Amino acid sequence: MKLIGSRTEAIRRVQLLNSESLINENPIIVNFLNKQYGNIRSVYALAHTPEQGVDIYRLIINGNLIIGFELSHIDNQISEIFDMSVEYYSKQLNSKSDKLDLAIVLDLANN
Repeated sequence: MKLIGSRTEAIRRVQLLNSESLINENPIIVNFLNKQYGNIRSVYALAHTPEQGVDIYRLIINGNLIIGFELSHIDNQISEIFDMSVEYYSKQLNSKSDKLDLAIVLDLANN
């Protein structure tokens, strides 16, 4: 998807930048990412779903890896970890908003 500088893109870009700050302010997530994936230059939340007992995250790291996991509210343990390439993830996307989010985070990660 090509970015065109629309108002929707600008709003979503701000939200994704804010997600980076929120992730980096959570020491449990930061420690997990550094331990599992090494040098983290950028990380953005493509999805964050609060559920009963856990928060479910889908993140993009360094613009080249999509990861997902659950963070327990009870004991702060991270579980149900998965990762996949950006290429594979992009083929799974159906909605225009998800494709837009991916295009924006790739732009942010590469600039």
